[in-house]
Amino acid sequence: MSDALERFRGKRVHILGIGGTLMGAFAVLLKKSGITVTGSDGKLYPPMSDVLKNAGVDVYSPFSAENLDQAKPDLVIVGNVIRKINPEMEAVVSKSLPYESLPSALERYVLPKKHPIVICGTHGKTTTSSIMAWILECLGEKPSFFVGGVTKNFPESFRITDSKYMVLEGDEYDTAYFDKVPKFTHYLPTDTILTSVEYDHADIYPDMKSLIAAFDKLAEITNPEGYFIVCSESEAPLRVSQRTNANIVTYGFNETADSLATNIIISKSDTTFMWKTKNHKLKVKLLTTGKHNVLNALACLTWADVRGKDLDKVIEALSRYDGVKRRQEVFAQKNQITLIDDFAHHPTAVRETLSAIRTKFSGARIVACFEPRSATSRKRVFQSAYLESFDLADQIFISKPFDPNAGKPGQPPQAEDVFSAEELITDLKKRGKNSKLLDLSEKGIKDLRDQLRPGDVVLVMSNGSFEGLLPKLTAIL
Repeated sequence: MSDALERFRGKRVHILGIGGTLMGAFAVLLKKSGITVTGSDGKLYPPMSDVLKNAGVDVYSPFSAENLDQAKPDLVIVGNVIRKINPEMEAVVSKSLPYESLPSALERYVLPKKHPIVICGTHGKTTTSSIMAWILECLGEKPSFFVGGVTKNFPESFRITDSKYMVLEGDEYDTAYFDKVPKFTHYLPTDTILTSVEYDHADIYPDMKSLIAAFDKLAEITNPEGYFIVCSESEAPLRVSQRTNANIVTYGFNETADSLATNIIISKSDTTFMWKTKNHKLKVKLLTTGKHNVLNALACLTWADVRGKDLDKVIEALSRYDGVKRRQEVFAQKNQITLIDDFAHHPTAVRETLSAIRTKFSGARIVACFEPRSATSRKRVFQSAYLESFDLADQIFISKPFDPNAGKPGQPPQAEDVFSAEELITDLKKRGKNSKLLDLSEKGIKDLRDQLRPGDVVLVMSNGSFEGLLPKLTAIL
């Protein structure tokens, strides 16, 4: 057991919302460290259900006060999907059991002896976090890390070791219903990387001002002896950086940046660029494509430079970085049709992902399928912004926004300010784009298949399951 996990020794830990990617990963980590851990959730699905079963973690479903009698926990870790009105959570409170959020537990039990590298921003934080963890691994540091996605270079998303370094994806979403602060507030950043600041999470941030205030707090809590590494490609992150007492270092494509990427060449197989600082001019190669991935890599190069790391080893590590699942990931290739899975849901992410796919598959017909599923994309806040996001697609299919309350008795319908797929399709047609409403029924998916032809690249974008569109489409191609 690592020194950082010693404080859990002897405790029985119970996790509410154990089916979440990171909550489940944390459960497995505790189990492998010899700690008694149980969990509960609603109906679980693969892969997390299989991961927990294979690790020997006892999982109770559905939520119930009786689960606590079986688990007999000393400490309850509560996921941010859990609401106050939850039978098991209500029992936790009534029994006066100690409980806290996962970020809070990390702050209290794990981070005080670490050098946290906290990677934040509207875009790119999962990829940048996984790149940073991989670089440190290749430098022989064997870092701890906490990444909100499935990395291809590691078998896990969550690891705690005895290394002084811990890489944390710093989400700006709130921590728990009883802990209404951004998750990154708990992460005690020695060094911070801020990739971008755009409006998002309309369910908890009423406007851009409130979102900026959250990132301002991040700047203020970064260790004054550490580094605040900020992307200079837009004004908002630079404005946030002025709130820190840490050492500010900028990166980007602009000549005024302290750390600069130039001569970018993107091919079907890789991306190369020249990296320039006041002390270096070095060539870098990436297996991933797109200018946004150049920025992700550049952020990590900048950190490695200011922290005095072996840059030859860092650049070699980048040349072997395989990426994150659901980021431009080829899901299947059948009958000369390529299906790609991507997590893009913000208008900027949709635009940048299409740009990368257009470059990588030059000459192919790009068929974009988009599901408005995130809390923000389901609202009208980005109704007009999506219009330009699809410019590089040849054929566009938009589904109706996901309704989280659909089929739940007694639950209200979505609010009136909901995003309109039909309106976007009408506006896209006025823009000269071939666009249609995507019906997710069996007939609708067959209709989609019938419109595909050899050589097509189908880019499926959603931050959720898209009702199984990819496997269903693969099965009938």
